[in-house]
Amino acid sequence: MQEQQFNLIVKNLSNEATEEEKLLFEREMQNNLKFRTDFNDIQTLWNSLNYAAKSFEKERILKLINLKISQNKKQKHNRLLYTSLKYAAVFIGLLVISVTIYRDLNNVETIANNTGKVEKIVLPDQTTVTLNQNAKIEYENSTIKGFNRKVKLTGEAFFEVSKKQNQKFIVKTDHYDITVLGTKFNVRTYQNSNSVVLTEGKVLLNNFKIQNKQIVMKPGEIVKFNPADNRFIQEKINPVIYTSWINKRLEFDNLSLNDLAKLLKVRYHKTLIIENEDAENKHISGSAPADDVHLIVKALQSILKTGITEKNDTIIIN
Repeated sequence: MQEQQFNLIVKNLSNEATEEEKLLFEREMQNNLKFRTDFNDIQTLWNSLNYAAKSFEKERILKLINLKISQNKKQKHNRLLYTSLKYAAVFIGLLVISVTIYRDLNNVETIANNTGKVEKIVLPDQTTVTLNQNAKIEYENSTIKGFNRKVKLTGEAFFEVSKKQNQKFIVKTDHYDITVLGTKFNVRTYQNSNSVVLTEGKVLLNNFKIQNKQIVMKPGEIVKFNPADNRFIQEKINPVIYTSWINKRLEFDNLSLNDLAKLLKVRYHKTLIIENEDAENKHISGSAPADDVHLIVKALQSILKTGITEKNDTIIIN
């Protein structure tokens, strides 16, 4: 911020501005977004300062600045003016430092994945987060306090949390918090699909809308959340169904067709119908590119050695 603009803000806060300065202040507030942001930060700090001490210093400075000394006392006048400016400079300097500290303590990092593909990032504590398309995380990261191991998630992400002794890691969503010490899990926060899938370790879900409502999860479990009735549903699943998106290829490791049907529904919004009774109880092993459902169907056809038909959003094993 320019010193001229800073002085203009301070003068208006302390009711020391001239009419011309007041008009200039109003014009800057209307047309200059950065000026408004700086003003809001400084005003917050100004109001938090000890009012009595502040008033005492201001009165002293004003008396020194506005003191009228006759021409024959010019030397004394200059000495008093220098003293007043020195006090003013100290006050402004302290305020600048306070603004800098305030901004650092309230610094929020935002990472949004707008790349159109899966993006992997590493947080300051070495926790790895894989962001699905259009997912976003936010977290506080101060050079003074450091990273507090709390993140806000919008969308879908897979977390591999680094272990820190006696330091919890918390993922915040709009409806619940997830508390972990070191683990791997998948979180979805979409309106029509909200869930947590645990692949490794142990997590605790806290529903802050219902007092003392907590759920402990074990590996291989999913907890689905329904915002309409604020209800959790906990059940055993195959984690591959919900975590396959983090890899470029789908790996079928003795996967049942029932689980494959769930995977196709969750990831690709496709319905799998099994008309071939011989194939109904089969398990499949193999792999296919994850970003093209048509290639997945071809790989499935090769693995099962049977005909497969695609009709709109339906896949039929003949």
